[in-house]
Amino acid sequence: MSANARLEAARAYVQKRPEDRFGLYTLAMELRKEKEWTDCFSTFQRLLSLNPGYGAGWYHYGMATRESGDRDGCLAILRRGLAATEASGDNHAHAEIESAIDEME
Repeated sequence: MSANARLEAARAYVQKRPEDRFGLYTLAMELRKEKEWTDCFSTFQRLLSLNPGYGAGWYHYGMATRESGDRDGCLAILRRGLAATEASGDNHAHAEIESAIDEME
């Protein structure tokens, strides 16, 4: 399946299931691959507004922001993710986010 086909499939899935965590995460990641930053970031924001403790979402939202050239924005997102994963008890994601922050500082 081509990148464009994966992206369109993810969009179609989210259109049918707009609050599905898996669908939103997949769509955000496909948008990230295509460097469609505006849609990517808004999809991550929707994902995390619905699933505030979802560590993988915070981590990859931060990394996408860094890839877009916004280092400060990345750190801000990762710090929010650090707090969210601490509150949710997601120790694995918390450690990954903490490590990413340490590498950038």
